Amino acid sequence: MFTVMMSQRSNASRLFRAAALLFALGAVTGCALMSTAAFYGGMYRAHREGVRFRRTYEHLQADVPFSDRSDVTLDLYAQPDGSGYPVLIFVHGGGWNSYDKELFTPVAMQLLPQKMVVVIPDYTLYPDAKYQQMAREVADATAWVLANIEAYGGDPQRVYLSGHSAGAHLSGLVSYDPRWLAETGRSKDEIRGWIGLSGVYDTARHAAHRESLGLDSPIMTAVMHGPEGFAAASPETYAGLGGPPAWLVHGDADETVPITESEGMSTALRAAGVEAEFIVYPGAGHSDFLFGALRDDQARVIVDIGRIVRGYDRGAGDSARSNR
Repeated sequence: MFTVMMSQRSNASRLFRAAALLFALGAVTGCALMSTAAFYGGMYRAHREGVRFRRTYEHLQADVPFSDRSDVTLDLYAQPDGSGYPVLIFVHGGGWNSYDKELFTPVAMQLLPQKMVVVIPDYTLYPDAKYQQMAREVADATAWVLANIEAYGGDPQRVYLSGHSAGAHLSGLVSYDPRWLAETGRSKDEIRGWIGLSGVYDTARHAAHRESLGLDSPIMTAVMHGPEGFAAASPETYAGLGGPPAWLVHGDADETVPITESEGMSTALRAAGVEAEFIVYPGAGHSDFLFGALRDDQARVIVDIGRIVRGYDRGAGDSARSNR
């Protein structure tokens, strides 16, 4: 497992070397590479700010083991004082094979002023794991939070699970397929709400979309055990089993994961009687609204997450609504 963690660290190292190269190429060519350079450049700047914050924030519990089944760890960002705060667990994306929790430190940095406790877990990446192990580790992190968060000022009755891209897929599985949390002795009914950002929720539909564009999906296909495993690996498959209220956030200019993924998941949840708010960001792509938010604490996604986590009361019977 030490090899797995070293592999995740080297992923980040390769990312930043790639970012530097893309900056150089973009500066010289002034071509389409600029958009790619801007993406990695934004990620690099966010990471650099996050490294400084992670080193200096006094209320960080870093690299906390949370699973008896693997050596993955989580970072917990508590509030400076007080107790009873709502809790957001953020599962990072990266195509199931890239990035780590430290890269997303700025998520915590921006959300802490929204008066919540933020938890960012790692999970084992492909090729060292497939979706079952990843989902089990996200479930283990959720179970750990439910059992321990009160000691860090969080309210175990107000734990929200969230994720971006591949992290939205994995957190969606844990929120609606009951087997993952059941393995830990916990229940999906203990999750106060789920926030999915630009996620893949029906892997067969997403693979078909990519095929229509002349693209294949080798990593996703391998992670899900081939096309025959797509249905079992899709959160939308379990929407009919009920679960926590959902907020599906997606940019309508997303060329990586089309907005039909969030539209389909929200429709399936509503059909099952689950509250689901479908939130569309006009003109936003797959990651720009997230990485832009890492530099702007008034960005829409930060405000929306704050509204959800601080303001939602399951007992109030908020009506589901769509902004599209």
